[in-house]
Amino acid sequence: MDGGRPSWQADPCPMWCAGGHDESDHPDDRVHRSRAVAVPVIARLTRFEGERLVRLEEPAEFDVALGRSDGKRETWVYVGDGPGQSIEVTAESALRLFTAVSRVLADPG
Repeated sequence: MDGGRPSWQADPCPMWCAGGHDESDHPDDRVHRSRAVAVPVIARLTRFEGERLVRLEEPAEFDVALGRSDGKRETWVYVGDGPGQSIEVTAESALRLFTAVSRVLADPG
């Protein structure tokens, strides 16, 4: 490593990157990540048990964070609770979703 930056790192960390990069990082883990913000939610889980649709509503804690693969231009917004359930959309898509959700909540009719 030169100056604390791994040799594989193609570009400097964005301002929001929490760091923690290491020379030995697996190629799949060479990602700039922000610190996660934990948000308590009530989540509805929907799944099929045989032919029956089951919906469960339960408290959960979702993390919201930014991520960008090293050397790539696209920043992604992650929302989820790890391997159980998550979604990642581009930052631009997240802004569109935020705007739409705000509109629906302000005027559900």
